[in-house]
This record gives sequence, C-alpha cells and structure tokens, in this order.
Amino acid sequence: MSSIIETEVLIIGAGPTGLMAANELKKRDVDFVCLEKREAPSDLSKALGIQARTMEMFELLGVHKEFLEKGYPGPGAKLHLGGENASVVELYHIESRYPYLLILPQSETEQILEDHLASLGGTVDRGHDVMDVQQDAGGVYVKASYNGEVKEYKADYLIAADGAHSKVRDALHIDFEGEDEGYTFFLGDVDVPGLEEIFIHMHLNDRGAVAFFPYKDGSYRVVGFDRAKQGLPHKDELTMEELQESVNTVLKYSYRLENPTWLSYFGTAHRQVPDYREKRVFFVGDAAHIHNPFGGQGMNLGLQDASNLGWKLASVLKGFAQDSFLDSYQDERFPIGEDVLKETSRMLKVVNLEGTQGKVRNWAGKAALTQDWVQQKIANHLSNIYNEYEKVKRNKELKDSSLSRKALQAGQRVPDHLLFFDGAKDERLYPFICEYGFVCLIYIDAQHPDVIDYAYTFAGKVNEQYPGLLKIFLVAKGGTVHTDGDDLPIIYDVHRHMERKLGMKKGSALMIRPDGHVAFHDTSLDEETTLRKLHQLFQ
Repeated sequence: MSSIIETEVLIIGAGPTGLMAANELKKRDVDFVCLEKREAPSDLSKALGIQARTMEMFELLGVHKEFLEKGYPGPGAKLHLGGENASVVELYHIESRYPYLLILPQSETEQILEDHLASLGGTVDRGHDVMDVQQDAGGVYVKASYNGEVKEYKADYLIAADGAHSKVRDALHIDFEGEDEGYTFFLGDVDVPGLEEIFIHMHLNDRGAVAFFPYKDGSYRVVGFDRAKQGLPHKDELTMEELQESVNTVLKYSYRLENPTWLSYFGTAHRQVPDYREKRVFFVGDAAHIHNPFGGQGMNLGLQDASNLGWKLASVLKGFAQDSFLDSYQDERFPIGEDVLKETSRMLKVVNLEGTQGKVRNWAGKAALTQDWVQQKIANHLSNIYNEYEKVKRNKELKDSSLSRKALQAGQRVPDHLLFFDGAKDERLYPFICEYGFVCLIYIDAQHPDVIDYAYTFAGKVNEQYPGLLKIFLVAKGGTVHTDGDDLPIIYDVHRHMERKLGMKKGSALMIRPDGHVAFHDTSLDEETTLRKLHQLFQ
C-alpha cells in the first residue's frame, strides 16, 4: 500500500461541477487533488444550455471566450401550447452581457474546463474509484482503488462532486431527501431534416410533450414524454423506432428523425441533501441536489455552487477567514437549490395537465406571453442573474441602512458595467474582478482630500492585516484627481454606472467578492468601521 497523499482540498468527481471547482482553486493557488472514476472524458451531450449567470461566472474565471467560440447563442423558445401557432419567448430581455442561452453539449463544456485547468498546470487523476470516506478534527481521509491498488488521501477539506449516486454521500450516511417523480422521458440526439430552426421548439398537448433543441452543427436534441408510455416498467435503452413512434404520437405533424448519436430513456426525481456542509465535506452539483430538466437549471446550478465555494475555501486556507465562514456556502446555496427543486416540480405538474385544466393552461400561457413584462421576467429568472444572497442572515447583518434603495447591498449580484479607467481607456468591471479577486471601489467623486485620506488609510490597514487579499480603486466622476500616492489607481465614472446603477456616492466603499456579489457596501468614511465589516464578513 502506498503512503498517504496529502493535499489541501480533495475533489471527488470531474464532471462540470468538479472541474469548475478545480479551476477555481487552481486560480487561487490552492493545492488540490481531483479524483475521477471514469478512465476518459465523457462524449455524451447531456446538459446543453448554459445560462447567462453561468457565463458571467466563466468570465470571472477567465474562460468565457472558449465557450463563446464553441457554442452559439440560443435566442429563445417557440412554445406550441395545444396547437400549431407558437408563442415566442425571447431572451434578449436578460440584463446581462449574455442575453441568451448558450447552446453547447456538456461533453464540450467538460473539455473546455479540463483544457483550461491543464493550461493553469492542474490535472485530473482518472481511474480512481472511491472506496471509503472518513473525517475527524484533523482532516478528511479517502481510500480509492486505482489499477488494483488502494491509494489513500488526506485533505483539509473535501468537495463531493460525484453526482446523483454520490459515493461520498453514501459513505457519510447523508440523507438525500425527496422522491421520484414517476415520469419516463425519452431523449435522442438526432438529425431532423424537415426542421431548420435556431429557436427551441416545444410542443405541449394532451398526448404528451416534445422539445427540439438545435445544436450548432444542425442536429437536434429531442426530449419529451409520451403519455401513452407512462407507468410502464422502467428501461434505459431507447430505440430509434420507439423515439419516432413517440414523436409521431405527440405531434399532429411529425418530423422524420434519423442518424442518432445518443438515445436514452430517463426518469426524474427531486432530492436535496439537508445540509451542503458536513463538517469538512461539501456537496456540490448533483451530489447536493437533483431535479427534472425543465428550465435548463441543473448543470448551471452545480457550476454556480462551485463558484460560490471555491473562493471561500481559498480564503480560509490562506488564513483570511475563519472555518465558520464556510457555513456561508450552505446559507447561500441551499435556498437557491431548494427553490429550483420546487419550481421544476411545479413546472412538471403544469406540463402534465390535460383535459380542461390543460386547455386553461394553454389559454393562460398564450395570453401571458403576449405581455412584454412577462417575457422579461421569465427570461431574467431562468438566466439565474437574480440568484442573489441579500436575504441571508449574515449578509443582512452587513447591510448599510444609510444607502438609498437602489444601492447594491451585501449578497447582491454586481452587474458588469463600463468604466473609464485611469483617464486613458474604457474597461469593464468583470475583468478587474477576474484579475484581482476581491475588488474594493471607493467613490471619491472628485478632489476630496477627506475621502482620499480615508481610502489610503484603509488600504494601509487592509494590506497589513490581509496582505494580498484585495485591490482598491478610487472612483471619480471626472476631472483631475491628485493623490500623495500612486498605488491606488483611479477609475472615472463618466458613464455614471457606479453612481446611478450601483448606488455609489461620495465616501462609498463597495467591496466586491470574487464571485461578483457584493461583500458589503459601507458609507461610514471611517476606516475602522470598514475594516470591522471585513472582519465580520470572514467570521
């Protein structure tokens, strides 16, 4: 038996969520080991929609361009509710630089993330099958089988990203609360010669439901359920003949399907672990929550879990934060997952309505989708851009009551805004967050010595107590600003985005987290008060 391999973080699973976690840790120089049971990357398309907020997370990670090159922007969906005339849901309403659903097979998402990890010097250890997981006050201990050998690992923390059938969850006897939903869906990646569309096409009627998701290469994902085939014994294997039969049953006018690359039946369930943290172990993605595919939320939920957790682990391991700070992962992500489970379950029940109830659903749906505000609300909601954390207790305690209602407060998402940097060139906010992690904007408005003195005094204290943690920028409306030092760069708010959209004013200190959410927004103009808020954040 080999000696114990020690690391700071052990990641179990190298699907999208595990790879996202690995990239987040590698970016922040955290030592990790990522174990994956599969010998080679998956070639299955699986999840294929990347929401706007996930694209923002990819930008903060520095990998968004690769996704934009390989995927394409899906503009929305055409919903055929009980008839041939479609109601169109457009996604350009999304209040983000990514107002669309990026269509890309999951296999390519995993490849991009693994390639990016390799470019940073990180690796995935494949062919490792977890046998046992234990933990105590000193760390987490894992045994894994590799080529007939038992390998042992010890880590300060463990990220369980090993999916719906998580061995980590089973080894620690963690409940996966919820139930099976009792539906059987069909899925096929096929060519559809009679269909040429960039919109998702969904047909819903008393016979079942069928959705066509276009791929960049011209083929389609066909997924849905046939009411005539519900309640039968479950099986995974789907034939081309069965798929064509079900599509013909649901549609009045069917399409010929051909050249399948993947066919499968699948069932759905909604389950969630009661706590995303079990001492030194954290559950992310499908190991923490599963639900049906309505709304295209599943993979995105897991990727955003990993983004939330990665910088927090780094903050603790580098000595900036206390271990109790990691409880904020459960505080912030569990309610988001819980809401998605409830919502997707409701969606399935609504989709399954038939007879008079189904007709009422179709009538109400068509009427609602003619309203622009409804389309805007649906688009922004599905995009995840308002999956925010301002209602979490620890963030409420960091709220500054003196700020206006429009001002961003602790836990809220910071949109990417245009800046005029250093009087020389236009920049955006997200590249700064990507480069520096924690970013603090201090609004000096113009040549105000009191605010400038506050900024430099605060910077000195932060660098003394949290060396290398954050980058501070001064924000002025314009003009010529002179300071005694040159280590705090100046941003000019000539577009007034900082003032009008973030609610900043003279003396505002806006601390932004590495995941693009507000850490706190302070107007005290007192460096000790601002520093206390930073201490409070990390408790």
